[in-house]
Amino acid sequence: MKTVPAQITIITILVLLMTACTEKPEYDLAAYERYEIVSAGTRQFEWDTETEPAWIKVLIEESNLGSKGVEIAEVYFPPEYLGDSHPHELEIIYVLEGELDHIVNGESNILTPGMVGIVRAPDLVVHRSISEGGVRTLIVWPLGKEVEGFEDAGMREIGLVQ
Repeated sequence: MKTVPAQITIITILVLLMTACTEKPEYDLAAYERYEIVSAGTRQFEWDTETEPAWIKVLIEESNLGSKGVEIAEVYFPPEYLGDSHPHELEIIYVLEGELDHIVNGESNILTPGMVGIVRAPDLVVHRSISEGGVRTLIVWPLGKEVEGFEDAGMREIGLVQ
């Protein structure tokens, strides 16, 4: 996997967002008139691990974006976390704190703060925390459709933790 310098991370994410979205989204024009697309979170989910709960704080989704499509979340993987292998249509993961072993199709890629990992269909990914303090990430799902499956994946919705 190639690493991306932090200076071009935002550009990379924007280019992927623009090129990945082929379906025409349904817009709520009133949301754009009010421009209420500011978020400290819409919902939070957690699941149990061997050491402590992992969590996903949803920042952007249909309810506050005004259209279907991109979803963005802050995700915390606790120390010694080892997730199950799973697919994504498209996932962009940016490490904020800690070190993440981003295992794509069995190939280990160590991501440190400021680095980006990408998963595209039909790839399979495993997330593994290799930091004593866990790993905090920002994840972008440009095609959406991830948040709706959290409860089916055994996650429980909890109140937003600020």
